[in-house]
Amino acid sequence: MRWLKPAIRHSISALLGSELRKDSPESLEPVRQAMLDVLGQDGATANPQLTRRLQYLYDIQALWFARAELVAVLSSLHGEVKAVEAVRKLTPLFEGRVSPALLESARSHR
Repeated sequence: MRWLKPAIRHSISALLGSELRKDSPESLEPVRQAMLDVLGQDGATANPQLTRRLQYLYDIQALWFARAELVAVLSSLHGEVKAVEAVRKLTPLFEGRVSPALLESARSHR
């Protein structure tokens, strides 16, 4: 009966994977660049590790979750209110690319 488990696992993966849309690296560039622009030179100097991460993250969800770290860096430089507002302005770039539930959770924290 062991031979059925991998088949079930693969079929579930196939079902879930069909809903996920892969973005091309080129389509991520506007989002990546907008995040780097919000970080700015001061943020890049304060946290070069975040700058590198943003440059090399490979999917839209990874960029979405990097917003929290972006807020943390910007908060230390400009204060939390300005940081949250700057990152919140990036949300339209993610519409249609991440789960609607993620977008809704970001909107509900206003």
